[in-house]
Amino acid sequence: MTILLAEDSALYRHLITAHLKEWGFDFVCVKDGNEAWTMLATPDAPRLALLDWVLPGVNGVELCRRLRDRPETEPYTYTILLTAKSQKHEMLEAMEAGADDFLTKPFDPPELKARLLVGKRIVELQQRLVFRERRPPVCS
Repeated sequence: MTILLAEDSALYRHLITAHLKEWGFDFVCVKDGNEAWTMLATPDAPRLALLDWVLPGVNGVELCRRLRDRPETEPYTYTILLTAKSQKHEMLEAMEAGADDFLTKPFDPPELKARLLVGKRIVELQQRLVFRERRPPVCS
């Protein structure tokens, strides 16, 4: 499973990608929200997205809204907002926009890894459910 990392800070991009490599995750990086949306709108888009809130172009919260506004026939994208914003009302805004999780910077690496593993499990479960739903019934 590939993770999309949308992060405009070179420092955080370097830090996060070093951890993703260490943990064995496949990932792609983009530096702004427009690039992220272009990538997320493709048929083979990553199904797990780690998004900064403040991005050039489209911000992370708007990306969550756009993902949730897609037709239900589109595959689900699990989103984690990783942001310097830390107020409760900001977390609520992100969740209401469709984020699945919210983590503040500076982040704790084991906590980020745990949340990525949860996202991975949820996406894999969703993919298994879709596969079972599309499988023809077994006749006896």
